[in-house]
Amino acid sequence: MRRRTVLALGALALAGACGVQAPPYRRELSLAVPGPPGGCGDGVAAGFKALIEGRRWARAVRIRRETGDGGQLLARPGGPRTDLVIADPALLAACALTRDPLLVTRAVPLARLAGEWEVLVASPDSGYRTFEHFAAALLRDPGGPAVGGGADRGPEHLLLGLTARGLGADPRLLHYVAFDTRAQAVAAVLDGRIALGFGGRREVAPHVRAGRLRPLAVSSAERLPGVDAPTLSESGVRIVYADWTGLIAPPGTPGRDALLDLCRAVAGTPGWRSLCERNDWTPMWLEGDDFRQWLTVEARRTALLLNDLGLH
Repeated sequence: MRRRTVLALGALALAGACGVQAPPYRRELSLAVPGPPGGCGDGVAAGFKALIEGRRWARAVRIRRETGDGGQLLARPGGPRTDLVIADPALLAACALTRDPLLVTRAVPLARLAGEWEVLVASPDSGYRTFEHFAAALLRDPGGPAVGGGADRGPEHLLLGLTARGLGADPRLLHYVAFDTRAQAVAAVLDGRIALGFGGRREVAPHVRAGRLRPLAVSSAERLPGVDAPTLSESGVRIVYADWTGLIAPPGTPGRDALLDLCRAVAGTPGWRSLCERNDWTPMWLEGDDFRQWLTVEARRTALLLNDLGLH
């Protein structure tokens, strides 16, 4: 079966932040989490709050949920109420849908922090015993295999589009089943409502060990411990993709260097490393102007992918 080469959504450097001195004390910090609850951003926000307050780098960190997709949040100037905003693939998709994919890069990019690798799993009772079976079905009828994941235009939806494009299937014809969270998509595969879904290693590994799920492929560059499945690259689709999380600030937010020092300090603590290990997040530190350049490429590629999916 002939496969096309698809570049990953940017190089994912798997490095941690270097240790730095304690950042300047802040009286109060506001952390905005766009999009629906239940994603990785909630865990990152809660972890930052605990670590910053625990180290007394700020008197209080206030987390607030932003309704909508986050695009409007970046369109308005920063101020004392919002110093940091959670950024992820869904935020880039939201910016693309505003017809302004580079909106996020005109904000104040601070740092990419961590990411989660995706695992494509199938019900053991389905006919999808290997990724080759799934690929053949997708090429035969792109709208045939129903694949579950998180919200529309979220990381799983984008990854399915990349996979179809890499195989040479028409992304516009895909049958993507959106759930509020990725965990709900995994539950739907477990109870037989759908045959295929994307989940994180932490969500699927116990079910894989128990024989309740069959892993078909992983989105990482190397095979994942506890998940006996090839990478997408090994399977002929040149993709390395992570559901990444980072921090940015709205346009006009002052004190970029101090905010970046705060991000460096948090990411350099043992508590942050422990949080990543507990949640099965892979450190993917990238800061400042390097992060801005990476976001620029990501934003453009996301806009092109949404167009391929017929969603732009």
